[in-house]
Order: sequence, then structure tokens, then C-alpha cells
Amino acid sequence: MTKKAYLYGEIHGSEITNKKESEIWQDFYNSGFRHLFMELPYFYAQFLNLWMKSGDDSILDELWKNGEGTAGNSVFDREFLLNIKKFCPETVIHGTDIGHAYDTTGKRYLESVSPDSEEYRIAEKNIEQGRKYYEAWQENVGGDYIEADRENCMAKNFIREFDSVDAGIVGFYGEAHVFSAGIGNFGIRENMCDKIRKHYGENAFFAAELMKNIIEPLYKTEITLCEKNYIASCFGDVYTPFDDECEYIRIFRIEKSGTDFSRYPRKENFIPEMLYPCAINKNDVFAVDSLKNGEKISRQIFICDGFSDEFGNITTEICME
Repeated sequence: MTKKAYLYGEIHGSEITNKKESEIWQDFYNSGFRHLFMELPYFYAQFLNLWMKSGDDSILDELWKNGEGTAGNSVFDREFLLNIKKFCPETVIHGTDIGHAYDTTGKRYLESVSPDSEEYRIAEKNIEQGRKYYEAWQENVGGDYIEADRENCMAKNFIREFDSVDAGIVGFYGEAHVFSAGIGNFGIRENMCDKIRKHYGENAFFAAELMKNIIEPLYKTEITLCEKNYIASCFGDVYTPFDDECEYIRIFRIEKSGTDFSRYPRKENFIPEMLYPCAINKNDVFAVDSLKNGEKISRQIFICDGFSDEFGNITTEICME
């Protein structure tokens, strides 16, 4: 096999991650790449490809309406797609996830294509993957089993799409689907990328990169904590659709804080590494602002004490009172 696949592990809904991915894809596009693989259902990507060729954003608007409140529906995800259409118009998007939104977007897609077509057959199978996944969750079958089945489906879908093209590809996926070591997905031993490598064997060329390892801060600013000024690196906003208290969080890493925060007591409140767009190291301190309607409603301070679980390092909230 001579085709190359460059896979990037991201966190979803991150401002800085989407900006970096836009830069990465434009660089690959300018060097001749055209096939972009994404953590999307097959039918969702098919709608995006129709939108890419359209003269307005009505298709994208409908997709956004159906996906309201989901992890991939942030303003940054939308901006990323708009940049693709504007700067990389010949991009072909391949969706290789299970059939999320199978009863809305999936149903609409089946109604838009011939029942005798290959597109219909693939979409129908993709919908069944999604239905099985969500029904299993509702029946409390068990997170590890459900997610393992999803990884298997994602690998099969990826292989189908990769085999259908005769050129190299770039893929953007959640980091748990690309990296199994240190960043877990319910403790699954083999994720999508592991299964893909096993399928193609030693001759396969899959280059994997963790996005948070190549991301630089958006800017630096000064933050005052406990009457002391600190330089803070801002890693932008992250979408929090499942949090009733806020819509986004804005993340700052406090630089050169030394042991200033080690003496404060800890709260029973944690943020795992998989929700940070930047790398997390022991003794790192973060200021996390909660945002609603574009305004800051609170600020919390978190520290990495070196503890970890299947999702990577853990940061614990500090009691500053």
C-alpha cells in the first residue's frame, strides 16, 4: 500500500483546535490532498459534500438545526467547515462514524437518494449502527461494550472509505479513537486506529499526531490571583453542550506559578485531560472561565496533582477561599 493516511486526535468543540485543523488541512490541500476523513456519519458527510457544491448555506443550516446541542455543533466547527468551502472548494468529506442523528439527518438522507443506490445501502447500514448504539445505551448494556462496538464500526467504515480512494487522506477524530495509550474511551484496549493498523498490516502508512501536542496558545495575558499577577496562556474556548450552567469554557494556563497553589485545599470537582485542548503536566495550574451568552459568569482554578485515570491526567479544582 502506497497511500498515506495522516490522522489527528482532537478534542471536540475547541476554538484553538479548529483553527489549527483548518491550517493543517489547507496545507495538505495546497500540496494536492482532496480527501478529508471526519468523525461524522456517512450521510452527514454526504450532505456536506452537496453543500460544498451549492451556492448558499441552506444545507449546512439544516444540519446545524438537526445537531443542536451535540458535541460537534459549536460555532468553531461551523467556522471550520465554512473555511473549507471558501479556501479548499474541491475537498471531498468522508464520514466514518456510526449513524448519529439517524432519525433526523439519516432519515432525510434516505429520502433524498434512490433506494436502489449504493449510497442508500451504505447510509441504511450507517443508520443501523447508530440505532444499535443508542438503544444499547438506553438499555444500560455497559459503556465498555457499547464503545468497543462503536470503535469496530468506525474502523470498518474507515476501511471502506479508504479503500474507495486512490490518494492519501487526512483524518480528524476524537483523540480516544486515534490514541489508546493514556487517553481512554471506557478503557477499550483497541480503538479505531488500532484496528485499522491491524487490518492493513506492517505495510500501512498511518501517521498519527495528538493535536494538543502541536498547539500553541492563542495569546498571552495577565491574570491576578490572590493579589499576585501571573502571565497566562490562553487556549481559547471549548464548547460545553452538556453543561446546564454554561455554553463554553475559556482555558488559561497559569505560567511559572511554582508552588503558589499547592497549599490550597482541593474540592471534589475535576476536569479530565480529554477536555483540555492543550497538553497537561503535573503541577500545571489552569484558570477556567465559564461563559454564557458571551459573558464570563465564573472563574475556577484547577491544578494537576499528577493523578490520572483511563482518560489521562486529572485536574482538581482548588478552594481559593
